[in-house]
Amino acid sequence: MAEVFPKAPITEAVIDIRVELPDSVSLPALEDLHDLIKAEYPGKKPRRRFEEKIEFKKDEHEPLRTSKFQEDGYYFTSADGKRIVQYRLDGFTFNRLRPYSQWEDLRNEARKAWEVYRVNINPSFVSRLGVRYINSIEIPSKSFDYDDYFTSVPRIPEGLPQVLQHFFTRTVIPFPEQGATAIVIQTPSDKQDPVNTAIILDIDVSVEKSLAAADERIWQIFEELRVIKNEIFFKSIKEETKELFK
Repeated sequence: MAEVFPKAPITEAVIDIRVELPDSVSLPALEDLHDLIKAEYPGKKPRRRFEEKIEFKKDEHEPLRTSKFQEDGYYFTSADGKRIVQYRLDGFTFNRLRPYSQWEDLRNEARKAWEVYRVNINPSFVSRLGVRYINSIEIPSKSFDYDDYFTSVPRIPEGLPQVLQHFFTRTVIPFPEQGATAIVIQTPSDKQDPVNTAIILDIDVSVEKSLAAADERIWQIFEELRVIKNEIFFKSIKEETKELFK
């Protein structure tokens, strides 16, 4: 069982389900779902996806670029703005913003909102499942040794000034046994603070798998993805880091 911290660094937790929908499903059908969840998620706004098209034409030296924002779904938000349901033409996402309580609460609320989408939209099949946790680890100093807090840190080559002003690392880790892939991003936050330094530890674990939308294995797989997420988190930080969360 994973440790539970009173001051968990989680700023956002996400459960995501990508799907293929029947051609008959349109944006108005997604908007109509709001009536079924409005009591818990009264806020509504359209979701727009950025699309760019690059076309190469014969005898033209420069490609023709066209871009546009395309509506592909809706955000439905709780009154306090901390819980967000996304119903899209390519799937469903549940976002929980800080404060975060526990996995069981996130999973149960996401599943409830998913069932509204599944039953009324009737996806052809599920194609991808994902769990993402964005952590902001607040270190109470502007000058510190990263090795005291993290197990994997960027290195400046010897002979160069040993001052790390900024970094961005993106690591992709396969988990063959579960058929999953984790993308781990670590970088300083843009947050301006004269005393503390916030380091973002963004862990996104997903699996591409074709399943029926009503398949109970979906939620078993989410449990496996959560275990992987926890393993990455705890193997990325030191004991001194854990003290910050207590």
